[in-house]
Amino acid sequence: MQMKNLILLLCLSLVTLLPAEGGMFRNLGKSAHPWRFNGREFVPGAGDGSMVVMVRDGYLPVVRTVDDSAPSVAVPEGLGAIAGICYIQVSGGKLSSQGGEIPAAGCTLEIVHASGVAWHATTDQNGFFSLSLPAGPYVVRGSGSSIKITVTEGRTALVALRTGKRMVD
Repeated sequence: MQMKNLILLLCLSLVTLLPAEGGMFRNLGKSAHPWRFNGREFVPGAGDGSMVVMVRDGYLPVVRTVDDSAPSVAVPEGLGAIAGICYIQVSGGKLSSQGGEIPAAGCTLEIVHASGVAWHATTDQNGFFSLSLPAGPYVVRGSGSSIKITVTEGRTALVALRTGKRMVD
């Protein structure tokens, strides 16, 4: 019996030394999770220390660097949130292979609910945006591109909207 208690105590000691889920982005209650844009879509993780969208159920998403804290503004009851990036794909030209993307800073977005009601947002200098919306299906439009999304109450939908393609030589 003493051996069982000793093993249990040892296991509990180890658990307190392990980092909490979400690492430095944890908050009281549920953990916030970083999502980074990889040039095509959002993937989990902080990556190389660049900008990330911090997502925490029930809270407004925020764009942060890995050194900043997690989201702490609750989504109003009955609403969900969207966060995303507008970007211009950069592709190779005749002389060399190129790849990547550049942010579409200042891109004006129209977010239209299936009922026809529309919201507007503008991307920041890094091409990111976020806002809270009632749950339901939407079309996000910007610079001639569009994408369909569904917002769920208390959750965050991530959007990557390619607003152009630039060939580079």
